[in-house]
Amino acid sequence: MKHIILLIITVFLFLGCSVKNENFLEKQDKFKTKTDELYTLILSISDKIDKNEAYSVAQNSVTYSDYLALKYDAVTPALFNNFLININIKKRGLCYHYANDLLFYLKTKRYKTFDILKVVANENEYFEHNSLIITRYDIDFKDSIILDAWRNSGDLFFSKVKDDKKYFWEVK
Repeated sequence: MKHIILLIITVFLFLGCSVKNENFLEKQDKFKTKTDELYTLILSISDKIDKNEAYSVAQNSVTYSDYLALKYDAVTPALFNNFLININIKKRGLCYHYANDLLFYLKTKRYKTFDILKVVANENEYFEHNSLIITRYDIDFKDSIILDAWRNSGDLFFSKVKDDKKYFWEVK
């Protein structure tokens, strides 16, 4: 009985750690800054990427990741969100939910000058992690760009694969 009460108290304590709800103007500024940074990074991997497509995928990735966090009612840190899912308090918000839903959404845009693929780190291990990359057939995998919506609970993390020191990525 003590364990159940301790678990309930712990859950209620951490429920206060929900994702910060910024005001509209702050969120718009943050989206614009992140979109511009991702757009620049995308263009840096190949001069064969269409600028309009690069901006579109940057903007859609940033805003849809945030949308998914709201849809999943995500809490921070992401590992605590996973805990809530694993004990059946929440239904969605694991890394593969973010990766699959973001991939499905971005695929509807039918980008032609790059590919979006699912990647995995630590496959078949307890802390397996799924994400996406933006890549092209003519660039090295390590120069592809990671799109990780789960890592910061909907605040899109992105970097070149070679610059992501937290995970060792492989194409799924």
